[in-house]
Amino acid sequence: MPMPNRTRLRFASANVMMVANAFIWYLLAFDTLKDLLAKQGSDSWTLLLIGVNTGAIVVSAFFGSFLFDKILKKRGDFLLFWLASGVILSIIPLGLNVSTFNGLMVISLVFGLYFGVGMPATMGYHSSVTSVEDRAKVSGISFLIIGIIFAIIGLVVFDSLVASCLILAGIRLIGLILFSLLKGKEVTPQQLNSVKYTQIITSKSFLLYFVPWCMFTLVNFLTMPIQNKIFAADSFNLLIMLENIVGAVVAVISGFLADRWGRKRLSIIGFMMLGIGYAVIGIFSIIGADLMLGGAIYFIADGIAWGIFFVLFIFTLWGDLAQNRNGDKYYFLGALPYVSSYFLQLLFAPYLSTPTLSITAAAATIFPFASIFLFLAVLPLIYAPETLPEKTMKDRDLKSYVEKVKKIAQKEQEKNQRDDKKNEQGTQQLEESSKEKNADDYEKAKALAEKYY
Repeated sequence: MPMPNRTRLRFASANVMMVANAFIWYLLAFDTLKDLLAKQGSDSWTLLLIGVNTGAIVVSAFFGSFLFDKILKKRGDFLLFWLASGVILSIIPLGLNVSTFNGLMVISLVFGLYFGVGMPATMGYHSSVTSVEDRAKVSGISFLIIGIIFAIIGLVVFDSLVASCLILAGIRLIGLILFSLLKGKEVTPQQLNSVKYTQIITSKSFLLYFVPWCMFTLVNFLTMPIQNKIFAADSFNLLIMLENIVGAVVAVISGFLADRWGRKRLSIIGFMMLGIGYAVIGIFSIIGADLMLGGAIYFIADGIAWGIFFVLFIFTLWGDLAQNRNGDKYYFLGALPYVSSYFLQLLFAPYLSTPTLSITAAAATIFPFASIFLFLAVLPLIYAPETLPEKTMKDRDLKSYVEKVKKIAQKEQEKNQRDDKKNEQGTQQLEESSKEKNADDYEKAKALAEKYY
């Protein structure tokens, strides 16, 4: 039995709020950690502690993906507890000496463990309260909210640990209040079929989407050190801002398109756009053209790709593939490439920034290779199944066709009514003129009769 529109809106609002709140908290917490590490000026500390944070997220998320198989029953109650505990954990750095290795280690570990254990449940909730027909739209709106709020907070937050911690706690508190008011009765994990990791990683459908996603995150983040050195700091920040704006707009558009055209087609477009972007900046580096223009083209293409990929590979595809099964494990595996990508960037950055090559020469070498690599990543997607049910796409096409036919029929009916009205007016005018003519003929005949008779 379909839910009333008000109930669906309430569920969608709770879902958007929960997902957006979690990602905003994570992005700000991760930025806070990076800022603290940057002040210490030690690359070895940064690599080690980012590794600890990433490892903590992965381990706790792996554990969190099993919580609702047998241990817990209600995901909504767990999420309320997770939000409430986040308010307290967000201010832990204020009680630590953040200039020491041990203090930073505690922050890295606590933030990683906290975010990881709740993320599978958050995305599982997202999967359980959204239908496959609307999941991408909700995801696009969630990403837009994440981008807007993260950008606003980034503009107003000063270089203050106190401000950062209070804002992190405030985000969790707002999320706790709103979610407790909006959450409704979800599809509980006990009503869904459990799934094993071996079933997921041996699934052809999963691998055909997961492998290209891994290739994208690997290439995208490993080329970051070169991008940072090609452009001046001011230019790079401007281009990043352009990319974020493009990505936020494209995310909303791609969400609606993915629920109409399907996921597979859009994912291929995303890979092709990014491949073109890498090819352009590589060619501009080879021929010595204006890199600012090439960078603008690349960052626009990258923004389009990220807008599509965030909606599909972070929020949508894994819930589609889970179908009537618990989606926590699908989302855990799907998030692994994204969560671990920054650590891999730090790990391999020294090997990519070779002193024997100039920055331009390195860009001319690496970016064309990355372009080819991404075009190859499209091949698995060609054989991947469409996760949006074919019946849904056909029903929407049929509905669209029926609406068009109705509009055409309505226009034709209105035209016929206008024509009939014109004909009626013409007939009335003809009858009136005929009556006038008959009256004139009668008067003439009468006058003629009186004259001769």
